[in-house]
Amino acid sequence: MAAAGAKRKNTAGAKAEAQAEAEAQAQAQAQADGAQQAKRRQVEPIARASEEMEDSLSASEDSDTDNSGSDIEMGDGETKLGGENTGDGDSDNAAAGKQHRGGKAATNSEIMALNEAALLFKSNLFKLQADELLGEALVVAGTKETRGLDAALRQIREVLVALEEVPAVDVDAASNLARKLGVSIPFPDPAPPAGMALQLAFSAPAAVTVVGSYALGMAVRTRSGITVDVAAQMPAALFQDRDHLNCRYFYKRAFYVAMLVAGLRRSALNDAFDIGVEAVRDDARLPAVVLRPRTRRVGGSVRLLPCIAGDTLALARLGGARNSLRPSFIAAGAADEDAPPTPQYNAALAGDALMVAHMRFLHETAGMCPAFARGAALLRVWLRQRVALGAQARVTGFALSLVLAWLVRQGRVGSGLGAHAL
Repeated sequence: MAAAGAKRKNTAGAKAEAQAEAEAQAQAQAQADGAQQAKRRQVEPIARASEEMEDSLSASEDSDTDNSGSDIEMGDGETKLGGENTGDGDSDNAAAGKQHRGGKAATNSEIMALNEAALLFKSNLFKLQADELLGEALVVAGTKETRGLDAALRQIREVLVALEEVPAVDVDAASNLARKLGVSIPFPDPAPPAGMALQLAFSAPAAVTVVGSYALGMAVRTRSGITVDVAAQMPAALFQDRDHLNCRYFYKRAFYVAMLVAGLRRSALNDAFDIGVEAVRDDARLPAVVLRPRTRRVGGSVRLLPCIAGDTLALARLGGARNSLRPSFIAAGAADEDAPPTPQYNAALAGDALMVAHMRFLHETAGMCPAFARGAALLRVWLRQRVALGAQARVTGFALSLVLAWLVRQGRVGSGLGAHAL
């Protein structure tokens, strides 16, 4: 019995030990599971971030494959930025990057075009529409479209330089001569008074120059067609030092216009053009000879603008605060003391004296700024949509072109900008 009791005791102890060992193993397993879960919680965010990065890189590679042309240009820019931020070995990396991209570095004009499309316009559609508008509206000299007009301009010049001289005569004799030639002298108001000591003469233009938008490649089509401005420079010998006073210059200019009309009507040009006179900007002091084609083969009208060289008269006397139209000339017996300034009169005369200089200024600006001509053309289109550019128009496309040229020359507007940015 004693042996049986000892055996039962040993069996109970073995069970207790086995149970304790099982509990210890379960506790160890639980601790291991907890540690593994904690490790997974630390690793999972990193794995997710890595997967997202891989997905992003894959999408970028797909985009590079579809848009290889644009990424080549941007890739060059990224290579340059990398070279600025790293050490000496980055030049090799930049060269390798270029070879990998398979293209050359983007030019300044290409970069400007990208910036305009992406930043300025916000939509490529607007840029495309503006480019299409310029393509339809611009008139470029020397093309097949303007062949007839260019030929007419050469013919007009040949006729002008061959016109006969008219010796100096007084106002009454000049009026009689014009009447015999079948033309009238477009004197401004007030007309020359009877007995005025003024000699009127004519000789062929000293220079014939195509001026305005047509010569600069920024002429735009209108409903009435193209009009080309041609400057006919009156010889300095026809004028005297004091001709800026009391409409003397404008009387001589009016007689010069009448003789131009008479000479052109006697030439072969009379068969191809209707030759008449119209006032520039509805200013009776500035008559111009207008040649309108009788057929469509010419392709446009021509306007002859008499002008003088910049040193023919003293420009310092034509300031906005100066008086050039004496009260005693307008009304007999009026006092000339404290005469009011005549800014419009002075500006009209100065415009004739500076016509060629303004043209040279615009031409030089177009050489400095490649997009100047197209930008000025866009300004003209914009102006025509908002202002009736007829006889009453005071703000002209020529004036806006001068303002834009001044901004470019002063550095207020970058000369490297495109036409739309200008």
